[in-house]
Amino acid sequence: MSRGSEIRVGLTVLVAIAVLIAGVVWLKDVSLSQNKKVWKVTFPQTGGLTASDEVLVNGIRKGQVKDMKLDGDHVLIELELEDGIQLTHDSRVAIRSVGLMGERIIAVDLRLTGGPYRQDEVISGVYELGLSEVMAQLGGTVDAVSSISSQLEQVANMLAKDGKLEVTVKNFSRTSEELRLAVSENRALLRETLDNVAAASRTTRALTTGRESQLGKTLDHFASAAEKMDVLTGRLDSLRAVLQVTAGRVEQGKGTVGKLVNDDELYKRLNESVTALRDLIADVKKNPKKYFKFSVL
Repeated sequence: MSRGSEIRVGLTVLVAIAVLIAGVVWLKDVSLSQNKKVWKVTFPQTGGLTASDEVLVNGIRKGQVKDMKLDGDHVLIELELEDGIQLTHDSRVAIRSVGLMGERIIAVDLRLTGGPYRQDEVISGVYELGLSEVMAQLGGTVDAVSSISSQLEQVANMLAKDGKLEVTVKNFSRTSEELRLAVSENRALLRETLDNVAAASRTTRALTTGRESQLGKTLDHFASAAEKMDVLTGRLDSLRAVLQVTAGRVEQGKGTVGKLVNDDELYKRLNESVTALRDLIADVKKNPKKYFKFSVL
């Protein structure tokens, strides 16, 4: 057999193997897809989750991660689950860390309560912090606590150096002792005060018991008086406005009163008339015969 024939035979075998493998994979995907459902779940982040990672439903592997893609500032993940699993609104889908190395899986806490999701709905998932992330946060907290402890130690050393800490402790102890003595000495007075308050409360309750209707009528009277006061206030405001308008007209010289107030000539004549009338009355009193005639028959 020539070398060219060997090459053609080899290529034919390779192509046949490739077609066989592709056919097997395609048939496998078709058979799997017939028994699987795809659910869409959105997460704020994935924490290193990759496609083909397993999906555990109540701890049992029931599917895998089919696809992942960014959806705005979230990650949209397609889960491929067995056909018999129905996700409900009470179910919880979370990205969870397992193992010491922090491998990520999709954990479904399946619940049969709650309405079922449609397959075209997007489910909101939960991202659970892993051990490494929790330890990182604890590390920051430990650093903050260590810094605060160091600062407190410095403050304590400064106070102890100047003797202020000892004085402060003594003052606090003395104040506490004085407070205890004050409470002890006035215990009887405090008890009497509490008894008086209790007696006043009982008296108030005795006065109000059985008089709820009278109290209600009194409150109704107060409400009626308040309404009447509002009406009176409105009328007083109206009267104030009228007086203000009248004063303005008088000041501008409008009307009889305005003319009397603002016309100097009229005021002068009126004054002269009053003076003449006063003189006439005085003259009549002084000389009545001049104005009146009397005859006796």
